[in-house]
Amino acid sequence: MKREIEALLFATDTPLTMARLKKLLPGAETTEIREAIKELDNLYEEAENAFTVVEFGGGWQIATRPEYSPIVERMLKGRRFSRLSKAGLEVLAIIAYRQPLTRLEVDEIRGVNSSGAISTLTERNLATVVGRSQAVGNPLLYGTTREFLNHLGLKGLGQLPDLPDIEGVMDDPEQLKQFASKIGREVSDEELEEYFATPETHDMDFSDDTPPAAEKDQEPKPNHEQS
Repeated sequence: MKREIEALLFATDTPLTMARLKKLLPGAETTEIREAIKELDNLYEEAENAFTVVEFGGGWQIATRPEYSPIVERMLKGRRFSRLSKAGLEVLAIIAYRQPLTRLEVDEIRGVNSSGAISTLTERNLATVVGRSQAVGNPLLYGTTREFLNHLGLKGLGQLPDLPDIEGVMDDPEQLKQFASKIGREVSDEELEEYFATPETHDMDFSDDTPPAAEKDQEPKPNHEQS
């Protein structure tokens, strides 16, 4: 079973949950699967491999060890990635720490309309509709997704670092740098300078310069499980 699990963790592009592993390994018990994963991790540790088994986003996956991240980043440096703007990151942080909440509540915290940023986050599967508020008009409630946990390498929302003042962090370069470090993302001074210079009217840096779609009044859909 150990090698079967190894093959699955190596092949997957998203963390495999215990429920998924049990479906893929009929008859396997939870304790057996956990023991096999632990054995794999120990083998990789003893062999001093550059990769290991990591648990995040509610499941497991084989990933490069943190100490080898600089050389991997060097390899990927030439690739162009879509990334969140300052506005998008602000809204994502607010939703992560205050969820569930409505768009109007996000607007009140930021002081500006957040429809575009929320639309972008839902398109990127970082945020999703989790229900409707009991307030007048029953506005949509937003929360984060499992994909959000995967991006940050977290097992659950309980691992988010303490953040008593979201607004203060988002406006302070040093605090933002410290916050990024807590979630495993080292930010250079050059990146911070570019980040704060990004116009808030753009919620995502698309490679084809396509603007984000307008927010849709969609019906609530089941939220991705978060532990």
